[in-house]
Amino acid sequence: MLHGLLIFFFIGALIIGIHKLGHYLVGRWLVGIPSTNIKFVVANLPQYVALRNGDRWAKPTDFKDYLTAYHQQDADLSHVVAFLAAGELFQTVGVVAIAGVGVLSGVDIVGQSAVLVSLILTSYHLFSDLGLNFHMGHPTGDFSALWSHSPITAVAVFLLFAVPHGILYAALI
Repeated sequence: MLHGLLIFFFIGALIIGIHKLGHYLVGRWLVGIPSTNIKFVVANLPQYVALRNGDRWAKPTDFKDYLTAYHQQDADLSHVVAFLAAGELFQTVGVVAIAGVGVLSGVDIVGQSAVLVSLILTSYHLFSDLGLNFHMGHPTGDFSALWSHSPITAVAVFLLFAVPHGILYAALI
């Protein structure tokens, strides 16, 4: 049992890292944010991708500061939808890859853990994001921010997340 829990938590940390890497890479490569203005913050819970706003770092939960910092890099918001969607999309690709490796290596618990951790994390973030958005009156996470910029893209990203996870869940569990 301890072995299974260790695998579960290791896979969870890996999936969180893949999600954040999606935001980071799209921020760097597509948006064009210099490495001096974007960084991973892993010492906090939850982990996040911070953006430099002047002489300090903005975190996504500080909505106005983060938006200001993002606007400095993408003034017309031409890449904001890709930046917001990147975490879920990279996470989904990562889960499919991890599950595939688990199945091919004969260690089903790896694939099962990847799917379950991903579903748990995204469900938590989705519901807390929607609840906080309703309470605070402004986007508070990836889904609500994506919805505010492009509801169609938000639904598409959700489906691109949900369908592969559903298929993997049915196949592995």
